[in-house]
Amino acid sequence: MPTAIEDVVGGALVSTRDAAGHERCERFDLVVGADGLRSTVRRLVFGPHERFMRPMHAMICAFQLRAQVPYFPVDHGLILAEPRRSLWVFPFEDCAPTALFSYRTRDIDAQFREPPREVLRRTYGPEPFGEILEHVLDEFDRAEHHLFDSVHQVSMRTWCSGRTVLVGDAACCMTLYSGMGASVGLATGSLLGRLLARHRDDVEAGLREWEARLMPFTRQHQRAALFKSQVFTPSGPVAHVLMKGLRLLGGTRRQSDVPSPVEQYFVRPMNVDFAE
Repeated sequence: MPTAIEDVVGGALVSTRDAAGHERCERFDLVVGADGLRSTVRRLVFGPHERFMRPMHAMICAFQLRAQVPYFPVDHGLILAEPRRSLWVFPFEDCAPTALFSYRTRDIDAQFREPPREVLRRTYGPEPFGEILEHVLDEFDRAEHHLFDSVHQVSMRTWCSGRTVLVGDAACCMTLYSGMGASVGLATGSLLGRLLARHRDDVEAGLREWEARLMPFTRQHQRAALFKSQVFTPSGPVAHVLMKGLRLLGGTRRQSDVPSPVEQYFVRPMNVDFAE
């Protein structure tokens, strides 16, 4: 694990400590921080997490079901949504469905003081769960792996500092509400490599071009996530009614229909040129 990163002429010195407590210091031409939302590289070079992690006041829990929800074909998804909490089940062609709990809260710290099982059952109660919700909660109890975490975006003015650069969620986490996380991590890493190869004798110029091409793209997706989070989990009764109306409208539309101005705004192209 890195414990310190120091910028030097033409590179960076990285101090690390392994599990046995052994320390070493090495010099690199470029340090790439691709270590996720709570990036150690970002904390060491740019500052504490609180400076860059923008809370969306929501929690998510995702895991794979062993069996589809009763009465639903295996290739069907489903949504149970009400103000401030929801359950989504996503079908896949080549594996079992995945469940996503998503709920709103202003007290993020309290969500980690008990086992996720207890938190979820309290959050989605006290009413009787019903057969569908009970099935998914029981599946969670038996799940081998799960993700239970708070939802944050990462917002930064720059992803570069000297010879250290951040990529993926460490630089610009957009949250699962917007999608694009895995795609951005892969594509931006590839673009970074190509631009550095093009600017072999001027790494800083390559980093500046890379950041200039990507920053507007990621910010646009982050803005879209604020709306899309309401689709996943309405923040209140008004948002719930509006999102329900949009879903009903979408169900009555024909593929040939011209999108409304609101639809055009939210589905307008949000792409970046990853070509040479």
